[in-house]
Amino acid sequence: MQKLVRFLKYSVLAPLALCLGLAQAQGFPNKPIKIVVPFGPGGSGDITARAFGQYLEAQFKQGVVIENRAGANGILGTEAVKNAPADGYTLLLTTNTTLAANLSLYKKVPYDPLKDFEHLGQFGTAASVAMVSKDSGIRTAADLTAYAKANPGKVFFGHYNSASQMTAEMFKVKTGAPMTGIPYKSIGSALQDFYGGQLQVLFLEYLPAMAHIDNPKATAIGVTGATRFKPWPNVPAIGETYPGYELGFFLGLAAPAGTPPDVVRRLDGAISSALKDEAFLARLAQLGLEPSKVSKADYPRFILSEVTRWAQVIKDAGIKPE
Repeated sequence: MQKLVRFLKYSVLAPLALCLGLAQAQGFPNKPIKIVVPFGPGGSGDITARAFGQYLEAQFKQGVVIENRAGANGILGTEAVKNAPADGYTLLLTTNTTLAANLSLYKKVPYDPLKDFEHLGQFGTAASVAMVSKDSGIRTAADLTAYAKANPGKVFFGHYNSASQMTAEMFKVKTGAPMTGIPYKSIGSALQDFYGGQLQVLFLEYLPAMAHIDNPKATAIGVTGATRFKPWPNVPAIGETYPGYELGFFLGLAAPAGTPPDVVRRLDGAISSALKDEAFLARLAQLGLEPSKVSKADYPRFILSEVTRWAQVIKDAGIKPE
C-alpha cells in the first residue's frame, strides 16, 4: 500500500514539476537579469558585459543590470553566482582568470569551473599590450629588459587579474628581466599608480588599453598576442623579439548549475544570435575582441585545456599557490 502511495505521489508531482519548469522557461525573462562581473569597472570583462547587456535588453525587452563584484582575483564574484538561484536571472562573466588560472594561483578555490556552472557561450578572445611611461625612455620590449636588468629592484608592474599578472610573469621568464608585481583590486587603481610613476610597466588588455594607447604620457612597446593587433600596426608583438612569447585570454558567460535547460537554451541562443549580429560584432571589433563560439559539447574540453595551459604558465613563472 505504501509503495502504491509513493508511486501515485510521484506520478502526480513529477509531471507537475516538469510543467512548472517549462512554464518558468516559457515565461523567461519576466524581470531584470543581472550579470555579475567579478572584477572592477573599466576592464575587458566589464566593458564586454555592458555591450552584451545592451544587446540582451533589446532582445528580451527586459532590463539588464551589470554588477561589479571584485575581490580575490575574481573569486568572490564567481562564488556569489555559484550560490545564486539557478533561475537564469543571475549570470556570470567568465574569464581565463576565474575558470583556469585561479586553480593554480590558489591552494583552494571555492568552486568547480565545470560542475558548478552552466556555460552559456563565449564572446571572444583577445590579448594585452605592454605600456610604459613616455618619460622612461623605454621604446621597445628589448629596452624594458635592458632597463630592468640595469636597475634591479626598481621596476614594478601592476596586476589586477591573471591576464595582467601572467603576461608580465611570462615576460620575466622569457627575458630574465627582474620585475616585481604589485597586486591591485581594480584596473583603475593600477592605472592611477602607473600614471603617478609608482609602476614602470602595465600590461593592459586591448579593450581598456584603447583609451590609453594615444595618451602622450604612455608608450606601447608590444602586444602579447601571436601577431600584431590590426588597429595598432606599429606596435610589434613581443614574440617578434622574444620567440615563443604569447598569452591571450577569453571572455564568456555562465549561469549557476541547475539552471533549467530551456532557460539555458534561450540564453545560449542569445549569445549565438549576438555573434551573428553585425552591430554587435562591430562593437566587439571596437573593443578588440576576436569573436569565437565554443559549443556546449566542446566547452568541458576547452576549459580543461585552459586549466592545463595556465597551470604550465604559472609553473614556468615559479609562482607558488597562495
